[in-house]
Amino acid sequence: MSTPLLQQFPSLAAYPPAFLKDLLSSPQLTEAFLFTLPEVQELAGEVERLGRENHDLANKNLSLRDELLALRDGTAQSYAHAEYLKRRWVELEKIQNQLYQKHRPSFLHLRLRHSLTAQDDLSEKMANAFIEGKNGYPNGQTQMSVPGSRVESPIPGSTAESTPTTSAMAIGNDRSQNKAIDDFINDFKAARKTYHKRAIWTERWSRGEVAWRDD
Repeated sequence: MSTPLLQQFPSLAAYPPAFLKDLLSSPQLTEAFLFTLPEVQELAGEVERLGRENHDLANKNLSLRDELLALRDGTAQSYAHAEYLKRRWVELEKIQNQLYQKHRPSFLHLRLRHSLTAQDDLSEKMANAFIEGKNGYPNGQTQMSVPGSRVESPIPGSTAESTPTTSAMAIGNDRSQNKAIDDFINDFKAARKTYHKRAIWTERWSRGEVAWRDD
């Protein structure tokens, strides 16, 4: 019997060499005899123990299967939501930059200057409309009539006496004209007031007297 085999199975040293040679001649007898050796029995017990442990681990993994699947699905949903939030953040950041652009001091200054010019144009149009008798304002050439007075006839060289009807019409026209003038004055004053306010702020801004806070 070789020394390495005796080192691996020390119990074989108790058997005579002739018995061991006969034992090796029959594979079935060899297998049966080996399982009677203490070393083999110990090894078989270790294998069985490891098998039970693997079986227990497999059962434990199976018991965690549903929980693990739920965690996997939850992780996938969380990742998808995080990706959506990341895209949404880019969109909101773009919108925020656009809003900031509209409220930058340089942009607001430009808008103020444009609105100043537009307000000046508006008041000029109101004045021209009043002179030309447009937009409800009376024409500067409208003639006022006084009750009991003579009015010029539409036909050159002729005159006509005013009648109660024409006098009432003249009074009505007079009142309408006065109201229209008052309306124009109020509207024009309001328009010019807005213009001068904007002009003051534009001038102060140009002198560096206007400061904007980020908060």
